[in-house]
Amino acid sequence: MKISVVIWVKDEADVLALAVRQLLRGGVYSVNIMDDGSTDGTAQVIADLCAAHDQVHPIPRTQILSEALQLDGPVFGPVVARDGSDWLMVTDPDEFWLPRNGDLRQTRALENHDVVVVERFNAALPVGPVALDPLGTDAGLRDLPLLVARTPLSRQAMAEDPDLRWVTHRIGPKLMVRPETVQSYGLGMHQVATADESLLRRARGQDIVVAHLPFTTYARFERKVQNIAHVFDRYDDAHSGNIAWHWRRWLEIYRAGGLRAEFDRQFYTPEDLAAMTEAGSVRTAHGIFEDRRAEALARRAARAAAEAGGS
Repeated sequence: MKISVVIWVKDEADVLALAVRQLLRGGVYSVNIMDDGSTDGTAQVIADLCAAHDQVHPIPRTQILSEALQLDGPVFGPVVARDGSDWLMVTDPDEFWLPRNGDLRQTRALENHDVVVVERFNAALPVGPVALDPLGTDAGLRDLPLLVARTPLSRQAMAEDPDLRWVTHRIGPKLMVRPETVQSYGLGMHQVATADESLLRRARGQDIVVAHLPFTTYARFERKVQNIAHVFDRYDDAHSGNIAWHWRRWLEIYRAGGLRAEFDRQFYTPEDLAAMTEAGSVRTAHGIFEDRRAEALARRAARAAAEAGGS
């Protein structure tokens, strides 16, 4: 089975190599990276990755967003044609894909579905410098504390309750797709479209999660917010309404001089993390898989009891 991965990146020199190597450990066939004009050394990181790994390839930068989202467009089309991809994933440099058994190719839902929905969980990190070294190993990533007690936030909700932290937001999932069944991705790569979506066989990936690290250093976060201003300048119509509301909010906070305080609010004291872990609102990837297994067994037992009662 060939799984091809595409990463769009801008100014992610701190984490890109860590995410790419995790994908390679997970058995992907190729990792394809498009640099959208980085100035922080990301271009050199990409060059080094391509030199070190035959499975890593650069993608030429593209400017036309509508074409770039098409599966037969200039970004995905050449990758799928070259690899003969059975599956395609689009991910970000701060996302770490964690299959339960370590091999993405053995994700059970890949056997008989067209789209596999993979939940993402924000990392719940302690106050202080973020240690990146543990992210270089599968074991270190699986030990990351992840926020499982989440809620779908909105700009209005955050305005009404200043104590809410964006890191507790139920962020959208990412997708694994059979490229021959899909016509295009949506903005953010959280949805796909095809001529008749009712024909798509969808499933939730129960044996896979994505650990998301949006906050590591303040310098990285500030660069991302500065960069998003240029994205809005280029593609403002595409990001209208509630799309990317959190980035618009952060851009306004940045322009008002409050971005550092917003960044600091996303971290937890060790005491908070201990209490959250005790309460079950923070789990590791292993804990999430155990919870899902227990839930599946409970559902199976309930069905069996219902069938026995009806016979």
